[in-house]
Amino acid sequence: MQVLAHMKRGTRWLALGALLAAFWAFQAGQQDPKLDTTDPHLLTTAQYLYHFAKDNDWPEASKQGPFVIGVKDNPALVRIFAENYGTPPIGDQPLRLEELDEEGAVEGMHIFYTDAQGDELQADLKRIGGSPTLVMTRGLEALARGVTVNLIVHEGLLRYELNQQDADRRGVLVGNRITSWAVTR
Repeated sequence: MQVLAHMKRGTRWLALGALLAAFWAFQAGQQDPKLDTTDPHLLTTAQYLYHFAKDNDWPEASKQGPFVIGVKDNPALVRIFAENYGTPPIGDQPLRLEELDEEGAVEGMHIFYTDAQGDELQADLKRIGGSPTLVMTRGLEALARGVTVNLIVHEGLLRYELNQQDADRRGVLVGNRITSWAVTR
């Protein structure tokens, strides 16, 4: 009888240990939101990045070396893009997808994506200068700040606004398909 009581107590401790281990595992599973690949708009954003690369044209001087897409502080977007598109060539240029940290934008990128807003976005735009870089973000007032493409939710879908004047100023020739898919608020 005493052995049976010890077995029940041991089973309880084992069950409690398993429960605590499961609780700890789920708590440890919380991760940096930047790594969250469950955002329903990530795939659409990756698709836009790919189509903007493929369906626009850059000045001749930008057609040397790799075609560079820089993504600032969004490793989940880099991962989704890489999983779905890999690194296909853009025209005759090999595609290079770069995950950027706090320093953000640099000259020489063809496309720069950031979720930055306010002063941080302005600092990125200053680093890019007037180079032929299509700047893409998700800021409410981003177009007025010098962004080329701004992602917005329009009628329940992730769509984009286009700042044609910024594209012209940067020397990026926006394709007809890209222009026709743009929405206005």
